[in-house]
Amino acid sequence: MLSIILPALISIQATQPATQHRIEQVRDNVYCIYGQGGNVGLIVGDDHLVLIDGQFARSLPGLLATIKTVSEKPIKYLVNTHHHGDHVDANPVLSSQVQGIIAHTNAKSRIAKDQERSEPEKRGGLPDILLGHGGIAAQSMMSILLGKQDIHIAHFGAAHTDGDVAIGIPSARIIHLGDMLFLGRLPFIDTASGGTFDGLVQVIGHILSWLPEDSLVIPGHGNVCDKKELARHHTFLVAVQQHVRKNPDKTAKELADSFDKEPWKDKESSDSFVNWEALFGAANGKGTGRVMRN
Repeated sequence: MLSIILPALISIQATQPATQHRIEQVRDNVYCIYGQGGNVGLIVGDDHLVLIDGQFARSLPGLLATIKTVSEKPIKYLVNTHHHGDHVDANPVLSSQVQGIIAHTNAKSRIAKDQERSEPEKRGGLPDILLGHGGIAAQSMMSILLGKQDIHIAHFGAAHTDGDVAIGIPSARIIHLGDMLFLGRLPFIDTASGGTFDGLVQVIGHILSWLPEDSLVIPGHGNVCDKKELARHHTFLVAVQQHVRKNPDKTAKELADSFDKEPWKDKESSDSFVNWEALFGAANGKGTGRVMRN
């Protein structure tokens, strides 16, 4: 798979309390930080840190203060799992503090497009270390080295978006999946950004085929889980996929109403984000993947 190098620095005054964030040591020198936005991954090396996503700019001081409770080492690399703002909004501020920002080419293009709607002072921080080719769904990989520790960054094709990457730390048997994994709620497939439900099913299935049995998984949203829970989530995705294929003429609402939800009570439905109808709209290829407001 892949491996890259990451060192950098954290030097922003913490003007917000770190209590906005909760940090969990996942295993060895790898941490998950929960807060506003997507889950942040933190990898501590001998001399530097690697940060996976940065959440919102408004909560960055608290995030950095939380990181400093673990280590004062500088951040070498920031890895963007994809382009959504709750994962990359802090890029413009973090860019001056890291040696490089890593992402898939499609993610960079979408971050740049999103920033066209922002004030000039909120732009910047575009990824400058890229993997993959724009518009091409082919797999691509990259490796960095943090001290003696390999970090693998891989794009396995369109899933949640067309620019998702998974970050693996083989020595710790940990993988960060970004928003390719939502736990505790229905998954969001951003079809407007090239995401596909069938692609997500395929990518998660592929990852399960080689992921070590004792691996731990950091999702984009929800608690850290094990491979067994990831496999259960994949079973859920397959059940949705099969329901669509068995009922090709049904609308998204009809699919949602007729699907057996009893085994999946832990999948929270939200009428302001992703409900069952929106999920089946993505699964049958006719919806945006989320609830659309009038």
